[in-house]
Amino acid sequence: MYQPMNVIDAGLLLMESAETPMHIGGVQVLELPPGAAPDHVYRLYQQMLDWPASGAPFNYRLGRKGKLGLPTWELMPHVDLTEHVFHHALPWPHGERELMALVSRLNSGRLDRSKPMWEQHLIEGLAGGRYATFTRIHHALMDGQWGMRLAFETTSTDPKETDLPPYWGVHFGAAPRKASAGAIAEAADTEGWWARQSRTYAQGVKTLGELRTAFGRVVESFRHPTDDGLVPIYTAPESLLNGPLTPRRELAVVRLDLERIKRLAHAHEATVNEVVLALCGGALRRYLIARGELPERPLIANMPIAMQRPGGAQGGNALISGMVSLGTHIEDPERRFSAVRGSSRHAKAFFRDMPSPAAVSAYLGVTGLPFVLAQATGNVERVHPQNLVISNVPGPREKRYVNGALILAEYPMSLLIPGQAMNITVVGHADRLDVAVLVCPSLVPHPERVAQGIAAALDELETALDGTPAPAPAPSPTPPKTRSRHKATR
Repeated sequence: MYQPMNVIDAGLLLMESAETPMHIGGVQVLELPPGAAPDHVYRLYQQMLDWPASGAPFNYRLGRKGKLGLPTWELMPHVDLTEHVFHHALPWPHGERELMALVSRLNSGRLDRSKPMWEQHLIEGLAGGRYATFTRIHHALMDGQWGMRLAFETTSTDPKETDLPPYWGVHFGAAPRKASAGAIAEAADTEGWWARQSRTYAQGVKTLGELRTAFGRVVESFRHPTDDGLVPIYTAPESLLNGPLTPRRELAVVRLDLERIKRLAHAHEATVNEVVLALCGGALRRYLIARGELPERPLIANMPIAMQRPGGAQGGNALISGMVSLGTHIEDPERRFSAVRGSSRHAKAFFRDMPSPAAVSAYLGVTGLPFVLAQATGNVERVHPQNLVISNVPGPREKRYVNGALILAEYPMSLLIPGQAMNITVVGHADRLDVAVLVCPSLVPHPERVAQGIAAALDELETALDGTPAPAPAPSPTPPKTRSRHKATR
C-alpha cells in the first residue's frame, strides 16, 4: 500500500546529501523513578521492542514514484525494531559533555532509506540518577509541531501512570474515509457546472490579488529598507555561518528561565518568540565579534511559521518561512530588540495578509526558485536567502513524566540545510526554555559559546530595557576589531 507525498516532503528528500542529512530529533534527560533497579534502562529497552511500529509515520518507507514524478510512502506491514531502537551507556565521568559527544556522533550521517527513517536511542549512566533518550526521524516524515503532539501522547502529568507507549506506538486514528464515486457524482450534480466554474474563477482572482499585494511589498522593502521592516528577499550577508558543509555535526545546549523572558515580553509589548530572536541576535553578535567576523549587514534568520494542517493529515510538514533580521549590526541592545521585534511582526503580517493556500504556495515557489536552481547547479553556497534557522516550538507548561520518570530537560534538534552551518531550536518545558544549537563545527567551531552567549544576552537585555542589574560577566580576552568589510573564512 502506498501513500502520496506532498511537495515539501519530497523536496526535503531531494535536498538530502551526505553533507546535509534531512532528519530532526531531540535529546530528553530524565530522572530515574524512585526505587528504580540498576538495570532499569535495559528493561525499558526490552519493553520498547515489544511495541509494534504499526502507526503513521513510523511504518512509512520510501516507495516508488507516483503522480507527477513525486515519490510515495510505502506502508510497511512489519517493522523490525532492532534496526530502530538502540541501547547505550555513557563513559566516565557520565556528564552532559559525554552525553552531547555521544549524541553528536549518533546524529552524524543519513538515515537508511531502505527502511522507515527513524531511530530511538536509550542512554544510561548519566550522573545524578538520570538517563537520556535521543530520537531522530527524517523531516519528510514529521515537523516540530507534529513531534510535540506525539510528545504529549507519550508523557503524562501523573508520575504513577506507567502504561504509556513509545512514539511509534501512538495511533491518532484512521485517515478520513474516501468518498465513493457515487457520492462525488452526486455532489457535483447538486452544485452544478456553472457554480463550480464561478467558484474556481473567484478563487483565481483572489489568489492573483494576494500575490500582487505581496510582491508589491517585496519591491517596497528593497526600495525603502529599514531595520525593523520587512526583510528584502535574498539579502542575507556572507558570514561565518555560511559555506560548504561537511558531514560533521555538533550540539550545544542551554536552559533559560521562561518567567524572566515572559516578564520582558509583557513589559515591552512583545512575544516570547520575539525576545528569543533578540537573544539569539545578541549572542551571535558577540560570537562573531570575538572571531573578527561580524558582517556589516544584519544576519537574517529563517523563522518557521506554523500553518493549519490539512484535516486528517498524519505526519509531514505544515510550515512556511518568514525572514527576520537579527539586528546583529546594532550595538545597542534596546535598539536591536526593537529592530528584531518589528522585523518579526512584518514577516508574520506578510503571510497573514495572504491567507489563501494557493497564494502562499505560489509565492514560496517563485521566491524559492533561485535557491533551488543554485543547489541544482552546485552554487548553493553563493545564494543566501537566510544565514540560519531559528525555530521556537511550544512545549508543555507543567512537569511531565515518562512512565514514572520525570522529564528534566528536552533539547530539540533540527537540521542544517545546504550552505547554512547553524540551526537554533527552542522548546518550552514547564518553567524553562530548552535551547539547542546545532552546527557544522568545520565552519562554526565551539557552539557552546553561542549557547552561553544566549544566556548572557538575557542578562544584557534585562539591564538595557528595565535597568535590572545583570550578573558580572566572567573575564574574557579582548575581542579583535570587527572587520569593516567581511570575508567569510573557509
